[in-house]
Amino acid sequence: MRYFATLLVFMSVSGCGGGGGGGSANTTTNSNTVNSSTVSSAALTLSGLAAQGAAISGRISLMDGAGQERYVDTSNGQFSVSLVGLQPPVLLKAQWTDGKGIQRLYSFASADGIANITPLTHFAVAAAIATQSPDALYAAPSAAAFAALQAALPGAVGRLQGYLQPLMSQYAVANANPITTRFAATHTGMDGLLDRILLSTSGTSMTLSDRVSGATLVAAPLSNVALSVGSAGWSAGDGAQAADLSVAVNSRGLGLVAWSQRSNGQYLLKVRWLDGLDAGQILSTAGDAGTPRLAFDGAGNAFAMWAQSSNSRTTVWVRRYSVASGQWSAARQLSSDTAGSSYLPDLAVDQGGNATAVWHQGDGRQTHFDGWLSQYAVAGEAWAAPRRFTDGGNSAFGLKVALNPSGVGLLAWQQLRGDGTAVTSQMADIAVRSLSSAGAWGALRLVNVDGQGQPLSAYVYGQLALSVNASGDAGVLWSQRLLPYLPMTISAALYQPSRGWQAASTISRDLHEDSHSPQLALDAAGNAIAVWQQQTEYGAYGGANRYVVGSGWGTAGHFVDSKLGDALAPSLTMDAKGNASVAWYRWSNGNQVDLMLNRYVVDSGWEQAQVFAPLGAKSTMVQLPPRVVANGAGQTLLLWGYDVDAVASWF
Repeated sequence: MRYFATLLVFMSVSGCGGGGGGGSANTTTNSNTVNSSTVSSAALTLSGLAAQGAAISGRISLMDGAGQERYVDTSNGQFSVSLVGLQPPVLLKAQWTDGKGIQRLYSFASADGIANITPLTHFAVAAAIATQSPDALYAAPSAAAFAALQAALPGAVGRLQGYLQPLMSQYAVANANPITTRFAATHTGMDGLLDRILLSTSGTSMTLSDRVSGATLVAAPLSNVALSVGSAGWSAGDGAQAADLSVAVNSRGLGLVAWSQRSNGQYLLKVRWLDGLDAGQILSTAGDAGTPRLAFDGAGNAFAMWAQSSNSRTTVWVRRYSVASGQWSAARQLSSDTAGSSYLPDLAVDQGGNATAVWHQGDGRQTHFDGWLSQYAVAGEAWAAPRRFTDGGNSAFGLKVALNPSGVGLLAWQQLRGDGTAVTSQMADIAVRSLSSAGAWGALRLVNVDGQGQPLSAYVYGQLALSVNASGDAGVLWSQRLLPYLPMTISAALYQPSRGWQAASTISRDLHEDSHSPQLALDAAGNAIAVWQQQTEYGAYGGANRYVVGSGWGTAGHFVDSKLGDALAPSLTMDAKGNASVAWYRWSNGNQVDLMLNRYVVDSGWEQAQVFAPLGAKSTMVQLPPRVVANGAGQTLLLWGYDVDAVASWF
């Protein structure tokens, strides 16, 4: 039995929580704080409903960018406020007192009309404000800040609609704007959706959750709402059937997931949109299918790639989803089945829709593999014949590919110093080739080298991590031992177009235990963050280091201390500004497993680690690693799971 869940991570949203309500208006008006009148007609009013699980009984206040304020009181959530004397746009505040003290929710309006005040409107406003709280903006308004909020709000509302798509579809309000959609206390439509939402604040985070299932819908750090995390349409029931998951997110924030599912003794490769409506479809054609990879182009066209085993031979297959037709293409076999089997495909797509697929494949020699590549060109709408890009002599495996939006990229792999057929273990290197925007590759180069360009005498264990930014800066991480009896460390090699490749450096602490599972992300300026799992005598913690252009790598530290429990299987993502999020499993108190979350904020460093999802007591720690991917806007999907049957992937 496998348990999985997904998260839609929005790099610029925040939240505040739940419910619906309504009734007849009962208002009191105060206009003593209003200065010169800008809106002259009393007919220009804002009206709406203030609710948070029930109708709000309290005060509704309006503030414009010049510091002019107007308020009305309501006993049933309904309100109507004249804009006379104010200079729209205006920030709306609902304030009331309950058993926990003074409570507030916010909304925003550019002109007269409808403007509700609910947890969803508060979420959208906080997302648009980003790093400043709505309370702070209301206390110190300015025309410039209100103009910035007005410009950012449509995008924030769109992101809110995106990650709440499953619930909004369930209540038939999939495209409704929570600020401007009129609704009543009928427990259906928007009111029904609000009835499902619950807000809670704990420590340094606020969480928006589903009252019915208890599932987290969004978690946001109080210090920086630009690093919020929300949920998408993937349930525990879905995860119970899935293995070998891959996930991608398109430019609109809609997620796509592919997985291997056992049915009648066969592993099928399935794919599904995470909109709460798609039941999924089978992409594989025959035999057992697994190890899928997904990627989007800038227009939302998608590629799915996987390995498929039948008739004692494993081959690599691909299908393309077209936005124009709304359909997946026929399955196409990329690798040849006349030589050896093909394994562990990887896939990358640029903004224009050109794709690069890689895999390693045998040639008949026992335990020898070569790296192969096929490229899809948008111009001809076709895949090119596969080509071998490794040297053919040294065995190559564990291939990875990364592309930036313009198609500049990097191929990397682990390469033995020998053909792989020797009985004794062979030393290895990390090899790379650059990829141009035209799809041509550069010369083969070893990057595990010292300052004189000499390969390090190392026992390389692969576990490659790649990243390429929009400027063409690139980086590779891997794990290695300099001598068989020394601990495994994390090494890095970075590339800048103006300087070329830098000498490899060890970026983890050289302790008595191993470091592994490295993850790497580069921001738009070429700065980098690396995270990994660092073993100790007593367990494991989350190791971390940061590279700053002009300064180099810092001193290895951590994104979470081992005192909070063992940190396992970290996964990393980063926005263009360099803010990062990392998720991992925590194993604590002997058998307690939690999905954890932490964030790196450029201005302040690592936040406080938090429990995002408690997974309960487990007798063994056999977990499937979290999967984190992001689109160009910083919207990111995170998958996690727990495999209690300890069934390993067949690849």
